Amino acid sequence: EAQYPTVEGELFKALAQCKLIASDTDCDYTRCGRTDRGVSGFGQVVALYVRSVGKFVSEEEASNVPDSDQHLVTRDEQNGGRAVLLPDSERELPYINMINKLLPPEIRILAWSPVKADFSARFSCTSRFYRYFFSGDGLDIGLMRQAAAKFLGTHDFRNFCRLDPAKQIKNFERTVLDIAINPVPSRVSLVGDSAGVEGRWWQLELRGTAFLWHQVRCMMAILFAVGQGIETPDIVDKLVDVQLTSGKPEYEMANDLPLVLADCAFDANDVQWIWVRNSGRDLGNMSVLDRSVSQMWGELNTRAVIASALLQNLRDVQVPVPGGSEAGEPRMAPWAECRQRLLEEERQTVTKSILGAGSVKHAKKYIPLMERKRAAPVELRNQAWFERKGTNKRARKTE
Repeated sequence: EAQYPTVEGELFKALAQCKLIASDTDCDYTRCGRTDRGVSGFGQVVALYVRSVGKFVSEEEASNVPDSDQHLVTRDEQNGGRAVLLPDSERELPYINMINKLLPPEIRILAWSPVKADFSARFSCTSRFYRYFFSGDGLDIGLMRQAAAKFLGTHDFRNFCRLDPAKQIKNFERTVLDIAINPVPSRVSLVGDSAGVEGRWWQLELRGTAFLWHQVRCMMAILFAVGQGIETPDIVDKLVDVQLTSGKPEYEMANDLPLVLADCAFDANDVQWIWVRNSGRDLGNMSVLDRSVSQMWGELNTRAVIASALLQNLRDVQVPVPGGSEAGEPRMAPWAECRQRLLEEERQTVTKSILGAGSVKHAKKYIPLMERKRAAPVELRNQAWFERKGTNKRARKTE
């Protein structure tokens, strides 16, 4: 974490600094899920024990709490299951303000909720919702939607993930509850682009109970290939059929930048989010959050405008092209004109695979996925790792 800071690491530092936890090892910490480096999260959820102004009460006092306030009675499993009476949100510590003051600007606590002692951010979660943003340039959205619909339901996704043999995962079945490809709403304004966002920027909206490592990015890579017309929608059927495709074909997954963990859902009886302390009277926290995100939005959009201006300058540069005068003077034309001609020539000789966020992979010849080299079946790779681990352990014993 010293070399590659993580959101989790920054959160623990802030929690310790404001004395909400003694250490990260004794707070019964759970997270809803991991996200790859480069992936954003709008709705990541963690659960842990933190300092409170609540107080220990006797069993008799706990039973005498009115029914309307029984949700404020909980058990401290770290102290023998003793009964604790929590204050209402207005008298509890201002957790959001305390932590956000100590976090980097790109990390923010949005809301909090008291939960029961047996709550787990991971196992109590009923579904996770992802969004993947992309430009529709060069893509057939209709074909992508046909392919996306094939992911709906329960399937074996071993060919849509990155395998970690150390985890010895044997069950690759996951359930996709909802999936759609929709335009980015017009209310999401983009600098210099706000008049026509719909139809130009799109988002994959994906909800499932749980996901494998890199599953969404692998799914998106296949959807891009279908959208470009270099694969057909039935490639999804072939890849989820593990009898037909027992080993994952080699392919590059989609870029991490456009992927967002947008929401983690829980039963309404388990979580009641508190965004502000005083039920509409104290909106200071929301104001601070809005200003912080607005500032980030402004900075990033300013960078986008600067990059756009630089790109326009390049496209306007006059360069020599064939077809000059008889005296031998070259004809001058804008680089944009030459670039367009070169792109047309490139399309005839090079296949471009879209990977999202402006990244592409070029190849002289596109090899269909079902004709590519495949990894060994999962069972063999798991077994090879297990045997290698045993060999190394025996070797250490004989040293």
